[in-house]
Amino acid sequence: MYGTVNALCAQLLQKHRADEQIALIVWTKEDVLAVLDDDSVPEKVAAEILSQFDMLDGHHEYGVGGDELRSMLDNIQRRHEVCVPVASLMQVLRVAGDFMRLEDVQGGEGSAARLWPLENEAIREVTAAMKR
Repeated sequence: MYGTVNALCAQLLQKHRADEQIALIVWTKEDVLAVLDDDSVPEKVAAEILSQFDMLDGHHEYGVGGDELRSMLDNIQRRHEVCVPVASLMQVLRVAGDFMRLEDVQGGEGSAARLWPLENEAIREVTAAMKR
């Protein structure tokens, strides 16, 4: 369950008798921030992670821990979009391209693509998108 304290209490009372014994584990945004402390997670992202707990498969059997939180954070960061001026992006791509060419000179043709295949593909994708 995910929601405000009032909403969750109402849901619990609808599903369970007031005198029924249950176990309840509570996660707050602060708990998410504490577990992911070394990742410098913004509060907004911690709140988004918290809101996704209901969608976790198997959380009753296996719980929610640091690995799950980091996986959720990774998924959020992958779909995060930013807007930057084209001129700034072109400068970054120019520096990245120069670095890749230097690696190819020092390590042999194709060395940069072998060492950093994901980064190399990202540079190609961004360059192609800017030409559209």
